[in-house]
Amino acid sequence: MGAMLALEYFVFGTWKPTMGLVMSQNGLGDKIGLVFIFAAIAAMISPLFVGALADRFFPAQKVFGVLHLAGGALLVLMPQAIVNREGALFVLLLFLFMLFFQPTQAMPNSISFAHLQGRMHVFPYLRALGTGSWIIAGIVVGQGGLSAHPAIFYIAATVSFALGLYSFTLPSTPPLSKGRSFRPLDMIGAGAFPLFRQRKFVVLIACILLTFIPASTYNDYGATYLDAAGVHNVASIMSIGQAAEFVVMLLLPRLLVKFGFRKILVTGALTWILRCVLFLTLTHGQVWLAVTVVALHGVTTDFFMVTIYMYVDRMVAPALRSQAQALVFFFQLGVGSLLGAVAASSIYNSVIGNATTSDLSDWQPIWLVAAAAAVLNALLMVVFLGRDDPDQEQPGGPGAVSQDPQGAGKSPHATEAPGVAGGSDEEDAAPTDAGGSASAPLR
Repeated sequence: MGAMLALEYFVFGTWKPTMGLVMSQNGLGDKIGLVFIFAAIAAMISPLFVGALADRFFPAQKVFGVLHLAGGALLVLMPQAIVNREGALFVLLLFLFMLFFQPTQAMPNSISFAHLQGRMHVFPYLRALGTGSWIIAGIVVGQGGLSAHPAIFYIAATVSFALGLYSFTLPSTPPLSKGRSFRPLDMIGAGAFPLFRQRKFVVLIACILLTFIPASTYNDYGATYLDAAGVHNVASIMSIGQAAEFVVMLLLPRLLVKFGFRKILVTGALTWILRCVLFLTLTHGQVWLAVTVVALHGVTTDFFMVTIYMYVDRMVAPALRSQAQALVFFFQLGVGSLLGAVAASSIYNSVIGNATTSDLSDWQPIWLVAAAAAVLNALLMVVFLGRDDPDQEQPGGPGAVSQDPQGAGKSPHATEAPGVAGGSDEEDAAPTDAGGSASAPLR
């Protein structure tokens, strides 16, 4: 299981952090946003058919293997499209690849859960192997001088093929929903739609959408900006963010016990503001400041993106937890990523576009808009989220959402974040046991 998670993260960590830099250095800068827009669309539609296959017809590990073999074949074709500056072809190839790859982000978690019965405490350590592998991928690419080279896709393809073949040796994970009726919208968490009756959940979704404006700006264009700021070995520098995320993830359970969900979420939102401000003040050659901004990735990701999964897990009855997690996943990697990519790419294309070089002053409008969205997000959270901890919304309590009368089924291959057990009746109290670990989507 550990090897599966490590290889999965290595595939993504090889090309994702610096793909925008590769495109901008090869005359495809105006297509960066389009690529991420289609990646978000893929995240919204691919679970509808891949989830059905894994849940009802074929063993999960075989579906996982086939997806990676197909994805590897598409990755092999991408470098030539970049070298030839065939932007439309590259966007198409990336979209097709993401249709295959997006569902694999949650499947390693569900496969692991199926075989860790009674040993769930082991999963955070397995998940840590994935983060470590992402870091190694960044170091390999950066120290190899490949941060801006199309060859990163050949590396990713090689590992994807290896993972695809290795998947067929994994223990069998049979389709747990075989023979059950299939409702397509269940794959995006439609069974949890009653959550929209709760103010807190509506606020959380609004905050997710706002957060993805600065998040998409960083994810899609961060490497290109650091290169413009004179930072060398960009892939290696950006891997510092994953290292920080790894450390913060280990600390997060204890921090939740001490401070509670709301304070952690608000801190994550405020850190996004700080990150945008630091990007605005960055000058050419300030590598130390660039490293600081990248290192904040640990807090912005774990305190906000990851904690939201755990927070929502506390808001619903057990029967709807998988549906609720799938719904949050849909809004994060789907709707949020789409809106963020559209906003970020619109500004980037209007001020920089296809230019292979740019002054840092050209980037001011990009980070100002990102900062404004981050400020609005923090204000929403502080004003409307309230001081009540989700411990007061335990299953069976006044705030819990129970299973709908239609019996919206649990999709065993949806993204599921094990919750934090325990509770307190005190205002803004922390959970009494924060030993769980959220299964965050790849970034």
